[in-house]
Amino acid sequence: MRKSILFAATLLVSSLPALAAPPRMDTLVVVSPSDNGVARACAPDQLCVEIAPSQPGCEGQSCTTDVGLQLPGGQRDPAQVAYRMAGLASSGDNASVEPWPRIIRFEGGFLAGVQARESTMYSGGGASATTLHLIAFVPGQPPFEVLSVTQSGSATIRACFSERDMKQRADACHDEYSFDATLALAGTSAAGMPVLRYSSKATSFPGRVSRSKDSLAARPLRQRDLVTVTDPQCSYQRVYRFAPQARAYVPDTPVPDCSNYTVP
Repeated sequence: MRKSILFAATLLVSSLPALAAPPRMDTLVVVSPSDNGVARACAPDQLCVEIAPSQPGCEGQSCTTDVGLQLPGGQRDPAQVAYRMAGLASSGDNASVEPWPRIIRFEGGFLAGVQARESTMYSGGGASATTLHLIAFVPGQPPFEVLSVTQSGSATIRACFSERDMKQRADACHDEYSFDATLALAGTSAAGMPVLRYSSKATSFPGRVSRSKDSLAARPLRQRDLVTVTDPQCSYQRVYRFAPQARAYVPDTPVPDCSNYTVP
């Protein structure tokens, strides 16, 4: 089942602070969820992102989560402009959403984010992935999603089912996959929006394994094979620039298929 996310922009245009160029990325301090389930992350000047359940005990596709941006001084837009972002993490114990602990300020607006994490369990293993959904808050228009990228992913896949398998695998009875990425500022585009640099690193163990292949069909492993290696295809950098026609960020070159690491 999927969960819908209601992104409520509480941006008071008339009270926007003077924002300096070039854009900057500030760290938010994440506050643990309160008794009523509100997750809150704030900058030192009390610019805050909040996530709160729409109603207690809600489960299923009808659920929504209210996400708001509060300006310094507790100011909010009385119009409560709403943005519904569908298709985020499914409900239940295997999914979660929380504020991205960063916020990007640029002249005339903000980029704030929601981290959506999904996980699944396998027989003797499991996998998880976290996706960052970046939202633009620009004066004079409703907020809108501009970028969705994987932040992290991991998988542990069972590879031994008998003593014979253990011997063939040199007692390394799981294939392990790891993916980590960062998003950084890289200047300002002609449209006045920040330019973003996405950097990722993907590794696998033991050696170059693949979730699309049967590990037991490969040759027996030796002790020297039991190493963690970097996947060059999924360890990459891309520069994302805002495309006004698409109202979204696009990479300078196409991104590779890294579903081995990024799909639970």
